[in-house]
Amino acid sequence: MINYLKKIKKKYYVLLLLFLLILFLPSKNIKNNSIAVVNIQGVILESKKIIKALDKFSKDDNIKAIVLRINSPGGSVAPSQEIFHKVNDIKSSKVKPIITSVGNVAASGGYYIAIGSDVIVANSGSIVGSIGVIMSYPIAEKFLDNIGINFNTYKSGEFKDSGSPYRQNTENDDEYFNEVVSDLHSQFTKEVSVHRNIDLKYLNNYSKGQIFTGNKAYSIGLIDTVGTFEDALNISKNLANISGDLDIVYPDYEKYSFLNEFISFYNLTFKNYLLPMFLMN
Repeated sequence: MINYLKKIKKKYYVLLLLFLLILFLPSKNIKNNSIAVVNIQGVILESKKIIKALDKFSKDDNIKAIVLRINSPGGSVAPSQEIFHKVNDIKSSKVKPIITSVGNVAASGGYYIAIGSDVIVANSGSIVGSIGVIMSYPIAEKFLDNIGINFNTYKSGEFKDSGSPYRQNTENDDEYFNEVVSDLHSQFTKEVSVHRNIDLKYLNNYSKGQIFTGNKAYSIGLIDTVGTFEDALNISKNLANISGDLDIVYPDYEKYSFLNEFISFYNLTFKNYLLPMFLMN
């Protein structure tokens, strides 16, 4: 058993050493006429990393175009808006084209980001849309009563504890939250109407939270063309007047992703070993 633990420990130190060596390797030089690909995946809860990458690529003269590869069902409103505004700023600057390629899904906040780009490309079977806003919270009052726990709340105003799980919602709470949701939804639909050049009255038929296939989204006007990631790269290449082979560049934070596969060779996981050590301690 002791020998086995020593072997595991040795392997762990080898992985640690390898990680540190790779971490401090100099980045490769970006070739002229490169296209940057920025992946936006999963639930959108923060914007800093994506915005930093977009800002860097937008200022790099060697990067001639940017492709957003979106595979996201949406997320929080504010981070989605922040990324959208950065994308739209790049488009408005006309310094270089920025294209969206939809993978499996660009819904809700994911689609919000996409409308800021010059061109939106989605597969025929991609899920697009979900132009809507949702807010929900649990009410645990009965559960807490059953286990004998009571909560007293002292507040400075009627709505200070709106959304609390410790009490039932009131009619005023419902009206209050519906106003918030309605305002956020109005912001969303207006941006879609402006950036997709769709009449707001017409758009209202398709902005009730529905999702659409890529084919249907194209017929509505939510995307520009049906196509693949490769098609999006070719569109970027043409818009940027790039000739010859493409050199694709990714953000710095993505360059260590291959470590996951290497670590799995030793039946370890990045989440359980490296992340706690370097990011969570």
